[in-house]
Amino acid sequence: MGAMTGLLLLLWAGVTVGSVLDLQKRVIGGEDCTDGERQYHVILRGRKGTKSSLCGGSLISDQWILTAAHCWEDGRGWTMKAYLDRSPEVREVKITEYKIYKDNLFRKHDIMLLKLRDVITDITPVDLPDCKNPLNIGDKVQIAGHGFTAVDKTTKEKVKGPQGEPAKLQCGDMNVVDCAPIKKCLKKKLFLGSSMDLWLCYKDMAGIVDAAPGDSGGGVVVKNMIYGVISAGDDHACVGPAASMNVCYPKYLKWIKETINPKPKKG
Repeated sequence: MGAMTGLLLLLWAGVTVGSVLDLQKRVIGGEDCTDGERQYHVILRGRKGTKSSLCGGSLISDQWILTAAHCWEDGRGWTMKAYLDRSPEVREVKITEYKIYKDNLFRKHDIMLLKLRDVITDITPVDLPDCKNPLNIGDKVQIAGHGFTAVDKTTKEKVKGPQGEPAKLQCGDMNVVDCAPIKKCLKKKLFLGSSMDLWLCYKDMAGIVDAAPGDSGGGVVVKNMIYGVISAGDDHACVGPAASMNVCYPKYLKWIKETINPKPKKG
């Protein structure tokens, strides 16, 4: 999961060029997630003719997926599909609506909820975070992503999984770091102001594990609780740690809870 931020503005603008898929990688330096990990992980695919997009997401209730807003393609001719891929067989689940968080200035933030048509009864969702015990600098988090697994050294072609589907979900550990080194870059790329409360940043101190475009929307998880939604990674214009939307940002958490568990209307 490497050079991502440079694509973010294009994705936010609703433009997915053919090269986007070419730049997607697996969780660099990661390894196959074990069979018991990330059962709640979701693959999000967009398609319009020869154009396509790939993201991750997390089932946070029996009917809602949490992901990144820039993963949604709603332009003319686009189709969006979600797949539960950690079951014995990959299966499609129908999306009925999407909700993107907007602040008081009506700016869209890179965090989104997708509602499913059917209630999912055979998968345990990931828990929302314990924000009374927030993550600290140095804490270990797990990221995960789905994408092409390797590049053939002879043909330079990307090696795909069975029937062209992404290879087995990759997991990797990183550490929470200060977002300050990419503060200006985040503000410039996403137009969300300079408040670092919006972000959770992380980095592999050994320089092995990283995040790429195909991993956008995936969860940043600790002890089966989702603390972040992968949004921005490292690129030439924004060198530094990868960044996620911070699920513990109070307004995000409140919005998530009220959306997935709305209060009954009076009367």
